[in-house]
Amino acid sequence: MTTRTTKTPRIGDIWLVHFPYITPGNMEKVRPAIIRAFDGEDKTVVQKLTTRCKKGNKEFSHPKLNKKTYLSKDIVSVSDYNLIRRIGRIEERESGKNER
Repeated sequence: MTTRTTKTPRIGDIWLVHFPYITPGNMEKVRPAIIRAFDGEDKTVVQKLTTRCKKGNKEFSHPKLNKKTYLSKDIVSVSDYNLIRRIGRIEERESGKNER
């Protein structure tokens, strides 16, 4: 697993996140996600980005994402240790005002 960068995440940042899975065959996956909130001292709430167009997923574009991308409905809390590196930022009006 890649170790986390020393940068501090902010709400509205786009980070590569290591998502561990419990289901057999899917041990882990690294994917981009948007920082949405903070959950205690060492947890971050993120919204996954995906290349799969599912019902209810909204299209999302950013210059640093090479593939057609959608906002997943999955919003999860992950350990800060799983944040790999910052790859960009969404506009302030979309991300809210709360920052760490």
